[in-house]
Amino acid sequence: MANAEAILKFQQRCAAEYSINIGLPEDYQYPNGNPIRTVPPIQTRRHGLMIVGAYPSARFESRLSSTSSHRRLIPIADNLQPFGDEVYFDGVRVRRLESGAGLIRYLLGPLGMRADECWITDLVKVFLYKPEHADSCANVVPGFKATILRPHFLELGKKSLKWIKAEYDICEPKLVVTLGEEVARIISGSTLPADKLLVPTPARPATFRGCVTYHSPHPDACRRSTRWRNRMEEIVPAIRDRLVGTA
Repeated sequence: MANAEAILKFQQRCAAEYSINIGLPEDYQYPNGNPIRTVPPIQTRRHGLMIVGAYPSARFESRLSSTSSHRRLIPIADNLQPFGDEVYFDGVRVRRLESGAGLIRYLLGPLGMRADECWITDLVKVFLYKPEHADSCANVVPGFKATILRPHFLELGKKSLKWIKAEYDICEPKLVVTLGEEVARIISGSTLPADKLLVPTPARPATFRGCVTYHSPHPDACRRSTRWRNRMEEIVPAIRDRLVGTA
């Protein structure tokens, strides 16, 4: 099968089967009725760097509370792609997708790479409501009850392993970078503490058929924490050396 055809068929399978396969409710949706859909990989360069995040964010909108004069941010639509460099107006101000900007700032930029030179995906391929999202939605849209799934990430991630393995087989990367402690644990099966798991030393997880894999901090963690920002700065040179074949 031609490479482009294999990628397209995987994207189509994600759209048609993924949500049902991992057991999402049929009425999983945003407050305005938009269905929460699978966000498949869009940046799909093979034989190079494969980047695996946790799960996609969403586009948020600032709306007036139904009980006060305050405004609340609520999710209203899917992101266009995993870690996209998205900029949009939320009703009050221009908002940028922080995870996409962070990926450029803390990983791709220091590597001297563009998103379209990589395969970029998420382990869990749908937006997951957190309790605070559900509270905001209920406040803005009375009667709407969000299905809170973020606490079930570990379960959903394990159910998604066969999907990420299928992606790996299509991508055939030179090396893999995972983002964040939770993804690293699911991919590796390790119980090490985060400080010993997210390190410059490569792993070779069975999930990726023994491919060289660097478990790195998530860009959001780098943005919030000097500790994890410094750790990413230690990991990036090791990734670069592997990509150019000097390690």
